[in-house]
Amino acid sequence: MTVITIEGRAGAGAPDIGRIVARELDIDFVDRLILAEIARRVGSTVGALADQERRVPSFVNRLAQSVQRMLHRSAVAGMGGDPYFGPGVEHLLSRSYNEMDEAPASTAAELDDAHFRDTTAEVIRDIAEAGNVVILSRGGAAILQSRTDVLRVGMVARMEDRVARVMGREKMDEQAAVEYIEHADHAQHTYFEKAFKSSPIDPFLYHFMWNTSDVSIEYAAQVTIDAAREMADKGLKWSGKEPAT
Repeated sequence: MTVITIEGRAGAGAPDIGRIVARELDIDFVDRLILAEIARRVGSTVGALADQERRVPSFVNRLAQSVQRMLHRSAVAGMGGDPYFGPGVEHLLSRSYNEMDEAPASTAAELDDAHFRDTTAEVIRDIAEAGNVVILSRGGAAILQSRTDVLRVGMVARMEDRVARVMGREKMDEQAAVEYIEHADHAQHTYFEKAFKSSPIDPFLYHFMWNTSDVSIEYAAQVTIDAAREMADKGLKWSGKEPAT
């Protein structure tokens, strides 16, 4: 079973590497938009989920069913989880770091942020348990740090290279790209600080970190693939520890 987490600064190329690694290893790729689709399907009725189970399940359906069962178990066990995600959770899980950068204006907003972090952690753990997946962003390295069978990869790059990537991907001018990156960095750092008492560029969260200003996306992807294959073939357990809470 292969599980890889990739966490990167905006414009460092994490989505590109994640997709290459997933394609070459023939495993699934999960980003925030896939998480939103999982949440939407988990919000289906029991009858609809049962009907889905009678079909050959898609990747998203399979994860939705798994997460739905996990949340149901939590509720039955009195752990405070709801048996189904509430309305709007697909938006909650699809939020980028930038969209989480506003300081909570009320106790309700603080609870919403805490609910987001707790829900995301539950979903990430369940996805990892299903296995054979690349998980992009969402603090996966910190959430799964105690699992020694998960390969954790971080990504950084120099500002000028990040700006160039964001300009090309988002069709922004240079100033807008700089502002986007600065906002994303601040939001990502704030999220990690609140959720994990850590930093997204803390090297101790990762087995290795790529600087894509100094190595190509293709090279970083290939070495990540080789490391994941060796880990799976030899049944390696790479040390981890419980994340700070």
